[in-house]
Formats: sequence, structure tokens, C-alpha cells
Amino acid sequence: MILRSVLTFLALACLSIPAQAAMRAEPTEFMGVPFGKEFQPGKSFSCQTDSEEGLKCVRAGDDLHLHGVVLKNLSYLFMYKRLFTVDMEVDGKENFDKLAAEIARIHGKPAKLSGGMLTYTGKQVDILLYFDETRHTGELSYVFKNLPCPVE
Repeated sequence: MILRSVLTFLALACLSIPAQAAMRAEPTEFMGVPFGKEFQPGKSFSCQTDSEEGLKCVRAGDDLHLHGVVLKNLSYLFMYKRLFTVDMEVDGKENFDKLAAEIARIHGKPAKLSGGMLTYTGKQVDILLYFDETRHTGELSYVFKNLPCPVE
């Protein structure tokens, strides 16, 4: 009888823990650049080698606004001929909060990690948000997490 009570309690406790909801509307591209597909940055991109396989780029024609918020900067990192990360920054807490609210409206409720980072977990792409109090700057990254790594 005690064992049944303990098992019932554990089952109810597990059911009461909120499950992490899947990201809604997972992005498949960013400003026309696809995640996970081979892509060669064209002449509109200005690129420099970031690592042995990485190419960090900016695109002069990009609209530096996301969801109505002015972006301080926007860069793309390509690895193995695929878009790996998109990194952005915004000035100030008010702009960061506005951007975070809009991303939550589109993608659902984020997970909150220690240190204040907000994360959205998708099957192919994760979204990370963080506000750096020292720099008074919000950071936003889209990360493609199924990057093929060639065997050497």
C-alpha cells in the first residue's frame, strides 16, 4: 500500500512539472538565407574568414530592423557552406524587451536559463536571447544545430 502511494505521488509530481513546449513557427531561413542548405554568399556579402571552416559575413543591403526594432549590427556565420549562426545586437533594455516580446509572440514561451538567457529550442534552429547589463546591449542569435561536419 505504501509503495502504491509513493508511486502515485511520483506520477502526479511528474505530471505537474511543466513540459518544455516545442518552438512554434521554427525559422527555415533568415532574410532569404536558408538554414541547413548549401548557400554561397554572393557579391552583396562582405566576408572574412572567422576560423578554419568559418566565414563571417555582413550584407550591406540588409534592413537593420527586426520586428520593428532597430538593430545595432547583424552578421552571418557560414560553416561548411551553410548558414550556421545569425548574430544581432540591439541598444538598450527597452529595445531588447520589445524584440523579446515579439519573438515570444511568434515562437511561444522561451525557456529561461541561469544567468538570464532565454532560449527557444527547435528541431533544426535554436534562438538565444540575452541582455548584457554591463554593455546595455541585447544579443540575439539564431543557431542552426544540425551542421554537417566532414570527417577528416
